[in-house]
Amino acid sequence: MSEYNVLAGSDGLVIIDLPQAVDAAGNSSARGMLVRDMDNLAAYFGRFAPELLITDYGREIWSLHKRNKLHSDVTLTGTFEDGKKPVDVPSVMRVVDAVPKKEAVWQRYKREISE
Repeated sequence: MSEYNVLAGSDGLVIIDLPQAVDAAGNSSARGMLVRDMDNLAAYFGRFAPELLITDYGREIWSLHKRNKLHSDVTLTGTFEDGKKPVDVPSVMRVVDAVPKKEAVWQRYKREISE
């Protein structure tokens, strides 16, 4: 999507010509495409309204969609909080280190029951 897909009128904006529209549930690239398109629109319209250059509508819309909270009456803010926490590397490494031990126990058990 680009600025050529948006018509501006007295009643607001209308998005037209969506041949690339995808089913978000069935396309693993849907999130990336939405974020790209929203970033493209913000970059273009940001030339006329610089405050749009710091918005993150694509990620905000996707977040609402994932939580089933994207409805026509939702007012978008253009902000998005990632909410991701840093990875607890020591905990991950404990799990990784435990795998060979668990596999050895499993293999020993399989040998014992087959004898």
